[in-house]
Amino acid sequence: MDLYDLLGVERGASEAEVRRAYQKRARVLHPHLNPGDPEAAQRFAEVASAFGVLSDPKRREAYDRGERPELAQLCAQGSFEGFDFSAGARLERVGFREIFDAVLHPAKGMEQRAPGEDLEQRTRLTFEEALRGAERRLQVGRHEACPACRGAGELAADPLPCPRCAGTGQMRGRRGHMLFAGRCGACDGTGAERRRGCAECNGEGRVPGSERLDVRIPAGARSGSAVRLPGCGHVGRRGGPPGDLVLHIDVEEHPVFRREGDDLYCTVPVSIVEAALGGHVEVATPDGPVTIEVPAGTQGGQRFRLRKRGMPRLGDGVRGDLYAEVRVSVPTVTD
Repeated sequence: MDLYDLLGVERGASEAEVRRAYQKRARVLHPHLNPGDPEAAQRFAEVASAFGVLSDPKRREAYDRGERPELAQLCAQGSFEGFDFSAGARLERVGFREIFDAVLHPAKGMEQRAPGEDLEQRTRLTFEEALRGAERRLQVGRHEACPACRGAGELAADPLPCPRCAGTGQMRGRRGHMLFAGRCGACDGTGAERRRGCAECNGEGRVPGSERLDVRIPAGARSGSAVRLPGCGHVGRRGGPPGDLVLHIDVEEHPVFRREGDDLYCTVPVSIVEAALGGHVEVATPDGPVTIEVPAGTQGGQRFRLRKRGMPRLGDGVRGDLYAEVRVSVPTVTD
């Protein structure tokens, strides 16, 4: 069909005449003024497409040279439809921002995926568990993929008119006197809704669930460290990637050893005679007591280093050192 005939103007009509003709026909064929009339909606889409070509000098020039664009292709794209100077104010279906977003970033159906959230839990270890490593069985409450829709959040259904665009395939809005149109993102411009939201998960693609997880905590864990389990958090919305499970570690204090990094510190009581003349004393270590030689003239506060008797290092398991600090015991004088 000839675009000039659609608007009812001559081929030499000015831009103002084209706009006035379009506004005149739009007031008659607008879907809001003809609810439930698919023929009027189709004619309005054709008129809007014709105006989109004839109001653009370059596209109009190409059309006059014989190039014939498909009307369906024109209707699918967002366009600026001109101006509305009518006295009556009408409430449009969507606003300016929605129209602009739909033109620049068209979305298909309900494909709005969102990553899942992370889960966090805490556990407490004894000193020995931190030294050797430990296992924990956790009861995790998290969102799981909906079995009804398999995490998609929607199900196939019989075609129905799209409620968002009233079956026209276009979203229309206004900003002052400016009119804008764009492809409907809910139905991808088809005007029909062929999928419906899943009733089991309310369209989110996930439902509450519970799971038991066995977590291995490596040797050398310390207070403030954490074990991260990728993919064990909440399942994402509508098929989005799952989050992680983060297990925070707290380690109990030991009555003998003080930890600094991967090294351990302890005190060793030494008598005055042993400190002055030297001797052998027993030092407690995480692996059992060890006897060391104290040289003559040892002073209080002096430290002896026992290699590889500390805590394992996270990652490679290489152990730190143990430092035994001498504490000279002075006997109590009772006479």
